Amino acid sequence: MKVLIHVFTLLALASCGGITTIEKSGDKSGSEKTKRIVEEIQFPEPVDVTIKPGEVSLIKISGPFSADGTLKCGNRNVTFFVSGDELFSFLSETYFSKLKGYQCFYQNKGKIAIVANIKVEGKSFPSERLKVDKKRVFLNKKNAARADRERKIKYKAYNNSPKYPLFYSPFDLPINSAVTSIYGSKRVFNKKKQTQHLGTDYRAAVGEPIKTSNRGKVVISRDFFYTGNTVVIDHGMGIFTTYGHLSERKVSEGEIIPSSTVIGLAGATGRVTGPHLHWGVTVNGLAVEGSSLVAASQDIPKGMK
Repeated sequence: MKVLIHVFTLLALASCGGITTIEKSGDKSGSEKTKRIVEEIQFPEPVDVTIKPGEVSLIKISGPFSADGTLKCGNRNVTFFVSGDELFSFLSETYFSKLKGYQCFYQNKGKIAIVANIKVEGKSFPSERLKVDKKRVFLNKKNAARADRERKIKYKAYNNSPKYPLFYSPFDLPINSAVTSIYGSKRVFNKKKQTQHLGTDYRAAVGEPIKTSNRGKVVISRDFFYTGNTVVIDHGMGIFTTYGHLSERKVSEGEIIPSSTVIGLAGATGRVTGPHLHWGVTVNGLAVEGSSLVAASQDIPKGMK
């Protein structure tokens, strides 16, 4: 916190245009290091980005960026990619966010610059009541242990994504169908258990082909307790898409698959009220609304290879 206070103080003192960088310096006595303004790099003004709880926004800005630098938004380190002289990053906001706003700092070789001002807008979510097999709501010891193992499998996968993108084009929806349950719905199962639906459900008949939303690596292709036959694709940069309740899986773990590959067939496995596709999106460890990733990705740099 003290470091950030010093940063803001020095930035406020700078009167020239552009974004001022700062670096650390110290005296010979080895006492507490001080900071001084050393030079100005002609970054554009910080971009203004608006985001809502449970959504994704794209930060895209031109400047003298290097892949060796770091990007920190609020109190989180964020993955980014440099293409030419452009930095781009998919910024996610937790469903449970109570923030009003924060800033993103790019730092490299002791220099730091504000590159984005983030405004967090409010968002409300509906409620719904569902009745499902009670054994998938009130778990016995065996099923609870299984569900816990599966959470750890997902957690491990989510923490091993490459920092570079595995995709070359914008994301797309996995199926063109009506939404039957939106992201963020506050759910009550069997009149008792309350949860949040951190994915999107699409109407899909058993056997309907389901396509991956983008190029990526299959990191999970298994039968899970809650989502039944499940496929998870790692797209790089901490971006994952999940396809649940499949009747059949068509890909294996470790495969690199092109965009629009059929990864499975829709079904009604796991905790369901009927056949459908559950599509989940995770960005930087946060479950977010998939359609916001599709929208944000339309402006990714061209020729990212």
